Amino acid sequence: MTQHDGKRPVRGAAGLIQCFLKHSPVFRIGGDEFAVILQDEDYRNRDALNDSFEEVGKEICAAAENRWEQPRVSIGIVAYDPTCDTSVNDTIRRADECMYENKRLRKAMR
Repeated sequence: MTQHDGKRPVRGAAGLIQCFLKHSPVFRIGGDEFAVILQDEDYRNRDALNDSFEEVGKEICAAAENRWEQPRVSIGIVAYDPTCDTSVNDTIRRADECMYENKRLRKAMR
């Protein structure tokens, strides 16, 4: 595998995210982690987007020639909740916890 090949899953995940989230900014926050601030139509349709995202991700993985080309994306979607979030960091922490739970469940299904 060349150095370039190692970036394919990250690029694939970024492309998948940007394909689905037309109304929201996508930020790469490090390595293979991305954050999205859902806005407008993306926010209103977050549950349906999550379901579609999972299905298309499975199709892309199935079509990939090599395992390292398969974008494995774990998702954690939360909304700001003034009853438990005192700052944006609290919201991010909850999203991170949700994402790790999603990742755990996906690994258990393999």
